[in-house]
Amino acid sequence: MKKLLFTGLLLVASTLFAERVFVDKSTSLIWQDHQDNQELSITYYQSQEYCANLVIGKYSDFRLPTLVELQSIVDYKSYDPAIKKGFDYVSNEYYWSTTPFADDAKTVWLIHFRKGERTVKAMHYDRHIRCVQSSK
Repeated sequence: MKKLLFTGLLLVASTLFAERVFVDKSTSLIWQDHQDNQELSITYYQSQEYCANLVIGKYSDFRLPTLVELQSIVDYKSYDPAIKKGFDYVSNEYYWSTTPFADDAKTVWLIHFRKGERTVKAMHYDRHIRCVQSSK
């Protein structure tokens, strides 16, 4: 059932969304800002596939962010959520990055947007996603 649901989500993600993106002028990164960012919780590998298939308006070529990129949208002066103003969809949960943990190839760094803290988790857990692309 979970695989069927995820396959359906990929089909939706690969279609043209009318939802908005968040353009971060300080980093020139373009971030997905969609209800999925608040509700969808999937594995690391499913997250990579989801981002690779995502098209929002004229924006494509999305990917999972690095830890540094994900930290760039944390607002450490805010709490619950600790994210830059302008994002409409955020969950106070962990979000995937592509940055591997040096001591274990099966874990990556994540950011928790309640306080902006970071941690490492195994790739098989379900966590939240926020896709990004570099502006052109």
